[in-house]
Amino acid sequence: MEGLNDNDAALVILLVGEASGVFAGFCPSWFTVASPFFHEQEAKQGNINRIRAGEAAATAIVLATGWAVSRVGHRIAFYASILICLIFIFGYEYQIRNPSKNGTKKVKQPQTGFIPSG
Repeated sequence: MEGLNDNDAALVILLVGEASGVFAGFCPSWFTVASPFFHEQEAKQGNINRIRAGEAAATAIVLATGWAVSRVGHRIAFYASILICLIFIFGYEYQIRNPSKNGTKKVKQPQTGFIPSG
């Protein structure tokens, strides 16, 4: 197996960006999925089903793109597309199973030493 050249590396980087856009087009952000708003809705299960359909559609597109890129470049692009999809899917599934909680611990603001003039 030959090593990656500059064009192959650039294609893999572009694939990462393309995959992010594809998943964002089909699914809400991880922040949204983890939010209490998402988990408190009556339609939660329906939303989860739609997210999973989005995961499937985005995965198909990203894998197809990785396969196409690997045909003109290095086959690492296809393997990268598999890894990218796994990261997104595991991320969504983690957010679904682990909603954000209201923290009771107050965050202490750092002391800047700045004294406002008045």
